Amino acid sequence: MTRTFHLGDLVSVVTGRLVSPRLMDGVYDVVDYVTGQAHYTHQLPRACKEIAPELIRQHPWLARVTVPEWVDNDESCARWLRRVTERWGTNHEVEPLPLGAYVGREPIAELREKAPQAEIIAAEIIAEINREDTK
Repeated sequence: MTRTFHLGDLVSVVTGRLVSPRLMDGVYDVVDYVTGQAHYTHQLPRACKEIAPELIRQHPWLARVTVPEWVDNDESCARWLRRVTERWGTNHEVEPLPLGAYVGREPIAELREKAPQAEIIAAEIIAEINREDTK
């Protein structure tokens, strides 16, 4: 089973430079699809680093794509994306990692490791639906 992603989504994950036309949504989509797990923002750098080799294995040309320094705003990014999609294509099929190949981390525990000095307040949101309100 595969899923199609924009070249900018894949390049963002592999290079760490945000060039996805869908911005962070593109990064989240690739990472979550390839790993089979949902991620919090603070987990993205580790996840990207772990899945980049798999994306390059599937699409070896990704190792040759670099984002120039002049790509530093929406306009220059769009201009650069037009050029690279002409060369490499716009959309690319990606396979997920095999089941068990990616070891996810509990988000709060990982955040505590990354920022032990931070005060972390975990909130649980519970939605209750009043059956009378849905009639």
